[in-house]
Amino acid sequence: MLVTFGTFFNAPQVVSPLVRQLSGLDVDIVVSLGLHPDPRQFEVDHSRVTFVPFTPLASLLPGTDAVLAHGGAGTTLGTLSRGIPLVITPQGADQFNQAERVAAVGAGIALQPGEATPEAVTEAVRTVLSEPSYREAAAAVAKDIASMPEPSRVAALLEKGA
Repeated sequence: MLVTFGTFFNAPQVVSPLVRQLSGLDVDIVVSLGLHPDPRQFEVDHSRVTFVPFTPLASLLPGTDAVLAHGGAGTTLGTLSRGIPLVITPQGADQFNQAERVAAVGAGIALQPGEATPEAVTEAVRTVLSEPSYREAAAAVAKDIASMPEPSRVAALLEKGA
């Protein structure tokens, strides 16, 4: 399982309580450090968690069964394009919209700030890992994304005024 809160929202005081609780699950946990380059800032059992420096998401997703994230557009789109279910705990900006849409299509679970306790997040992760409907919905979204035209094609159409 991958835990990433992007480059800005990945504060140790936000992520540490969630990862401490998640480490009770029987899953491998990888945490993307974002702008916090020192894993010692995170108060977790370091024997249960692998920390990685800022790394392109595409390099972290292969082999990942679920993603716990903040709901940033890049993280959400990148994860769904590979058919991986999400648990989203939005922190700000448009992340609330992404979280709502992911939950609406059944590709993950959204927990709002007051709901996103470490226990609730762990239960949501357990649910998306054990209920096949989340992976099926994420796979359906991935299929839709794959069928979309390339950005360069859309740009060319827009340039033509189509």
